[in-house]
Amino acid sequence: MRKFTLDRWNWSQKAEKWVYVTRRNGKRRYIYQVEPPQEFIDLTMEMKKLNEKLMQIEDPEENKKVFKELMKISERMQSMRRDDI
Repeated sequence: MRKFTLDRWNWSQKAEKWVYVTRRNGKRRYIYQVEPPQEFIDLTMEMKKLNEKLMQIEDPEENKKVFKELMKISERMQSMRRDDI
């Protein structure tokens, strides 16, 4: 089983829950929740806004800029959703 990244939310496929891991006194502390963390919800809303903006942009340079921003958010979200190994 892989170790979750410390101090951020991770998705556990095995537990089918969100997991937040911290380290205290050398031991890992796990916090589980079923609902997505606020960070994930915020990123989802940001992606929605950027997608809507992307659909309306006609300037290729502006389109490229918004698309890059969208990809950065997508990468952040993907890093939260890694499966257990």
